[in-house]
Amino acid sequence: MIKSLSRRSILKQAAASAAVMSTAGGSAMAINNKKTWGEKFLQDFSPADSVERNLKAGSNPIRLSCTAYCLHYSEGMDISARVKEIRAAGFTACEANDNWKKASDSEIRELKAALREHDLWFYTIHRCINNIHPDPVERRKINKQVAENVECAEKLGVKFIVSHTGSCAVSPTLPHRDNWTKETWDLSVAALKQILKDTSGSKVALGIEALNPCNINTPESHVRLKEDVGDDRIKVTLDPQNMLNMTTYYRTTELVNRCFELLKDDVCYAHCKDAKLKDTMLPAFEWVVVGTGGMDYENYLCHLSRMDRPMPFLLEFLPKEKYPEARKYITETAKKLGVTIYS
Repeated sequence: MIKSLSRRSILKQAAASAAVMSTAGGSAMAINNKKTWGEKFLQDFSPADSVERNLKAGSNPIRLSCTAYCLHYSEGMDISARVKEIRAAGFTACEANDNWKKASDSEIRELKAALREHDLWFYTIHRCINNIHPDPVERRKINKQVAENVECAEKLGVKFIVSHTGSCAVSPTLPHRDNWTKETWDLSVAALKQILKDTSGSKVALGIEALNPCNINTPESHVRLKEDVGDDRIKVTLDPQNMLNMTTYYRTTELVNRCFELLKDDVCYAHCKDAKLKDTMLPAFEWVVVGTGGMDYENYLCHLSRMDRPMPFLLEFLPKEKYPEARKYITETAKKLGVTIYS
């Protein structure tokens, strides 16, 4: 459960901290550090002089997953062979899209048996979807699809699905000038409430993922969302990379610390990708191999290892041929820190 924090207490913390303005939405992201030089006249993107990095490893094993090795369903597929292939690639967890709702009961039994045999954790159904699509008819269809994904997850024994608040643009991953208005926030809250109502009685959670161009793009917004929806089935798909902007790029240690301070108990699983600020005058980011961008992965891995339950860690947003390099970086960094990568 997220730490008991009221809206008032969170805003009070934000005001008391060295807050910086988010380029995405104009809202302040609280960073717990001393005031930095130049704050009265500079938009301060630089890290503070001294930032806490607790690199003490915990005992919680991390299970690596990868978007190039998902367990997507297709009719007539050799389920056992696919499970074995994912495991042979060095990954011990996997996710899939919602095509499993088309699978027969016998195929689901075959899937569960193969997962047990090869010690592979199928942990979520992930489909990027716009819960506040600007077309009301399309929006209702999408919300119904999310509810169907919850039902499918229940059949599969999966404890959560990945979802989003959405965007006023057609795609949930695209910016729109109205994405951070009160009206849009209320629409996002209402959409999630309806999905939870339509699936009442289910224990499957909605692991809401942050997206840079949308209204869930700070740790505080995750807290506020759960409070406003008012349901413990609202959880977190943790993705600090999807909270990157100019105010956070050079301050990812602080960002990761804040995520775990506020969200730790509600994190379902975590995403693993990296971004680099391009050498251009106009700020722009590009996805790069993990460890070659701005994310503080030593801090991130140690936080994950101190969780009180096993944690899937999804490598994503790379060409398939780049994943071995990314996996090597994570495993070597974890070994150096004393963090256990499940094998």
